[in-house]
Amino acid sequence: MHDALRRRSTPFPFLFYLLATMLGELIIFSSIWMDSGWLSLALLALSVMLISSKQVSPFAWVLFFVMGCLVQTFTLKMLDPGKVEYVGYVSKGGTGRIEASNGRLLRDGEWIYLPSAVNIDLSDRKAVAFPGQIVWSAGRLKRSDTYPLLTIESEVEGCIDRFEIISLPGKHIAGLLSKYELDNTIAAAVFTGDRKHIEYELRRTISDLGIAHLFAVSGLHVGLMYLLVHSALSFLMVGRNSRIIASISLLFLYTLSTGPAISALRTFLMLLCYSIFRIIDYRQHPLNILGLSGMIIVMVQPSIVASISFQLSFFATAALLIFLPGIEKKSLIYQAFLVGAIAQAAIVPLSLTAFGTLSLVGIPLTILMVPMFVMPSYIGMIAILVSDFLGIEVVSSFISGSLRTMSNIMGKVTASIGEAIPAMRFEAFPAYFISLLVLFLSFIAFWHLGHKP
Repeated sequence: MHDALRRRSTPFPFLFYLLATMLGELIIFSSIWMDSGWLSLALLALSVMLISSKQVSPFAWVLFFVMGCLVQTFTLKMLDPGKVEYVGYVSKGGTGRIEASNGRLLRDGEWIYLPSAVNIDLSDRKAVAFPGQIVWSAGRLKRSDTYPLLTIESEVEGCIDRFEIISLPGKHIAGLLSKYELDNTIAAAVFTGDRKHIEYELRRTISDLGIAHLFAVSGLHVGLMYLLVHSALSFLMVGRNSRIIASISLLFLYTLSTGPAISALRTFLMLLCYSIFRIIDYRQHPLNILGLSGMIIVMVQPSIVASISFQLSFFATAALLIFLPGIEKKSLIYQAFLVGAIAQAAIVPLSLTAFGTLSLVGIPLTILMVPMFVMPSYIGMIAILVSDFLGIEVVSSFISGSLRTMSNIMGKVTASIGEAIPAMRFEAFPAYFISLLVLFLSFIAFWHLGHKP
């Protein structure tokens, strides 16, 4: 058994183990929660196991698959709709709608432990809650087929701080955004990931154009924050290990202030694992770190495998890391195109199945908007934080005015492009057929890569 677990011919076995765990959790989820789809997932799991057998031990793969099945079985709770009370910890803050987990639900006079995430639609749509707060809510419970699987339509609620240091980053940034009148801008959405203040029509246009990932906190934003902090500490000649620890600590606070968003949490965990391995001087393949960080998330919160955000985030990142050696050899412009093309191609099956839309301009818009809008917005928000901390409010006011103007221009340009080039919409069957075709071609490509000498 020990030899079977150790035998491998790949530098990133945890990526295959993550797939095994996710498929196990998804099969149990579909069989218990949806009563459909488990057979096709079982066939998919068999195909993935056969492909993975060239890279990792089949025994180890099956072991992680069974582990995923067991974890999902013991944590997934079937609850009927009705009146409830709920007490839990805010795991993802926001305005009007929040996400809580590790709570207890009062139903028919009995408190039920509920570790999985729950959406709470606040009765006051302008109310704000922050990560780490304790939330109490009374309202009506509803079920959903997507993550989080339960939603409470709150009639009355309240939030208190238990550990104020956890909610402090989010409160501080929200206060600054309000102070400089940036809370309703697209630039603020780029930095915090909270798009609820953006008009509904503009949010829909952004999604249809395939650029919603630019207006939410993603790996790009967290990675840029890590790079900026790490570079600044290097300039100050801080020691390597101290620099890594300080960078990760500040990154943790920033990740908390974003909700935390799933993509931000995934990137933070990847950088945390990378930093730990670097401190102990133990090299690891980026795909192995991705698999390890994913394992942590799906084991702590098994129902998150039903989240389309989680699936899109990990599939896009895995595709980029797989093709990274080839991308690095190209020119800068070609790199930008390849990154956008690979990320978009990786999520086509999932986005088509979930949303039924396909954008023809997602890749070129991503290439143009990252340097022209996303990075200036992000750097501008950091400059506001620093200048306000130093008491130079004149600089903060000037930059905030520039960001408001830039956000207005970007909103109008995005709306115009959406009207000129609408997204392609597919009915359920064509979307499903195209998704299967892309998956089939992907499996052939991975099978071919797995048999290369």
